[in-house]
Amino acid sequence: MLKKLTLYLALAVAALAAALAPALAEGLPGPLVPAEWLRANIGRADLVVVDIRGRTAANEFAAGHVPGAVFSAYPGGWRGQGAIAGAVPATAALEATIAELGVNSDSLVVIVPAGTDSTEFGGAARLYWSFKYAGHDTVAILDGGWPAWVADAANPVATGVTEVAKGNFIAQVRPEILATTEQVEAALAAGIPLIDARPPEQYAGTKKAGAAKRAGHIPGAASLDSDLFYDAATNRIKPLDDLRALVPVALGGDTGVQAITYCNAGHWSATDWFVLHELLGYENLALYVDSMIGWTQDDAHPVATN
Repeated sequence: MLKKLTLYLALAVAALAAALAPALAEGLPGPLVPAEWLRANIGRADLVVVDIRGRTAANEFAAGHVPGAVFSAYPGGWRGQGAIAGAVPATAALEATIAELGVNSDSLVVIVPAGTDSTEFGGAARLYWSFKYAGHDTVAILDGGWPAWVADAANPVATGVTEVAKGNFIAQVRPEILATTEQVEAALAAGIPLIDARPPEQYAGTKKAGAAKRAGHIPGAASLDSDLFYDAATNRIKPLDDLRALVPVALGGDTGVQAITYCNAGHWSATDWFVLHELLGYENLALYVDSMIGWTQDDAHPVATN
């Protein structure tokens, strides 16, 4: 009887291991990962969970987080600190920010946003873009953010602050997904589509856009408010068919078209870039991180209001 019980337990353990093996052995399932995948992979040595809720590690993160997660303040070191708030940090600084989270060259990175609204999701999208720009492909965002994690009582929650050893990540930047002001000038002259991710009132110029000197938008840009991609009822990005229906005529169904997305400081436009580039496959899309704050530094740059 004991032998049969031992054999049964061994078979049960083997079956469980076989069931979990695909999830544990494979990489990220996509740009958005479900809470179920994250739970199945907690504890693997190559997983780094980056929590970006709140401004300091002393509040939401310390009160509860995904076990093993590390905290990273946003915008923190992810965006510029000078007059152009959305600017990309120097490569060495961005590399250090990523490595200090314990990220190695082969790490799987999952970003955990607060999951409260579309603006907050923009922070996760900007981190995601930053990892991609720095040359790290294995990065994803937790679908639904923190609320999706705590919605299931089976998902464990840790408290306190996590300390990790510095990783060995080395940046290899991808300039093709970054648009500079000079490239936007050239795109404007060449008729390359520009996508404005801000709310309609900022696009139209009826409301001043953040630290930009002038209200309005870059002439010829199409309006695509990043909030349209977000389902406030579920705190998730909308289904793919709904996303496709929102793509402006300027892009249409040609996923090979060259285009640039922007906002005020490379935040909302990171969501547009994430949805269009990563989810819908518009492969030649760049993010103008300096956006309207950078564009309006030069009074000679045209700004339209309509």
